[in-house]
Amino acid sequence: MSIWGRVTNLFRIKQLTEEIDQELQSHLDEAVAQGRDPDEARRAFGSPLRHREASRDARLITWLDALRADAIFGLRQLRKNKITSLAAVLSLALAIGSCMAAFRLIDAVLLRPLPVANADYLYEVSRHGVFNNQSFTYDAWAYPLFQAMHAAVKDQAELLAVSNTEPEDLTYKSDQEMERAQVQYVCGWMFPTFALRPKLGRLLSENDNLHPGAHPYAVLSQGYWEHRFGEDPKIVGRTFRMGERVYEIVGVVDGEFTGTEPGTMVDIFVPVMMHPGVSANDWSWHRTLAILRLGAAVEPLRAKLEAVSRAFEEQRMNGATAGMPKEQREAFLNQQVLLEPAASGASQLRTDTRRPLTILGVLVVLVLLIACANVANLMTAQASSRARELALRVSIGGGRWRLVQLVLVQSACLAFLAAALGALLA
Repeated sequence: MSIWGRVTNLFRIKQLTEEIDQELQSHLDEAVAQGRDPDEARRAFGSPLRHREASRDARLITWLDALRADAIFGLRQLRKNKITSLAAVLSLALAIGSCMAAFRLIDAVLLRPLPVANADYLYEVSRHGVFNNQSFTYDAWAYPLFQAMHAAVKDQAELLAVSNTEPEDLTYKSDQEMERAQVQYVCGWMFPTFALRPKLGRLLSENDNLHPGAHPYAVLSQGYWEHRFGEDPKIVGRTFRMGERVYEIVGVVDGEFTGTEPGTMVDIFVPVMMHPGVSANDWSWHRTLAILRLGAAVEPLRAKLEAVSRAFEEQRMNGATAGMPKEQREAFLNQQVLLEPAASGASQLRTDTRRPLTILGVLVVLVLLIACANVANLMTAQASSRARELALRVSIGGGRWRLVQLVLVQSACLAFLAAALGALLA
């Protein structure tokens, strides 16, 4: 018999048993029809039960049949001990649900990589230093400094300028219909560097990064296009007013990309050249991300960025630090550039919640372990009350591993029910 036929028979045990009994009875009837005494024919045929079991094993996958029988018996045992089973299922379900909810939050903020190409090579560039005897770390950069760093390390990494995501007032029609959207300023080559494709129209490019204030174009995220415009295919070419400028929508980004800040969904991307601080040396307003090129090392890149940053700050501070003590000036200039992995993006939310979320993850794991220990105690107490049953199974030929399998399958049924309920609670 084929494997598929044996698997199918697992779901028709009653019909299979009737077929085997009919087949065995037909052999006896045939012997009687040939003139043999019915009692003699039965004695010559042997034990019907033994023949039935042998024929049944030949038509089934025995270990799967044993698992099926153990699962049915396990569910019956759970129904028999309703109070104990309900307490165990609820304890595990609450613990599993809390773990699942916490992991989803941790994954969304800390772990899930951005849906872009080369996310594993993505780093956030920040600075650490001391000023007025106070240690500080910040990730904001002036755009002229970014341009200098980008030119200096273009053979080692591709630098990207992305602003913090901010809610902005805008209107697609009259000023009486003002609405808010999450806007992020990005450098023109971010989309091709991340290998993102347009759903409609085109995305921003290096040609949108040439002159300050000269590129009033916008790209919508797919989620914003779907819920705000109902997937209108004619959205390309429409305009909206934000501040004193009118922007033209040139495309919709394809896929799940909603910006580089975990926990924040960007609605509209506009070129960094449209930011009012794009030409200011003393306005640090955007983050800098770096994607290492193949074969490039982190430390040489970090050292070069640090040298460029120091030279820029020295030039900027000339004439602007009159009266500042030399030691204080040197302390400010001796900033250390940091490169931190940012495969899952970079945001202040991620920085602020890393420690609390780590503590939360440890706590929910401890809750799960406590719940498992409680359920183990319940199962142990229940097993002691089944000593006579297990002894009887041993006396009729049940092996040690067969009994272990019986208990494990019952525990698996309990865990499956708890996991299903925990998933609903999460």
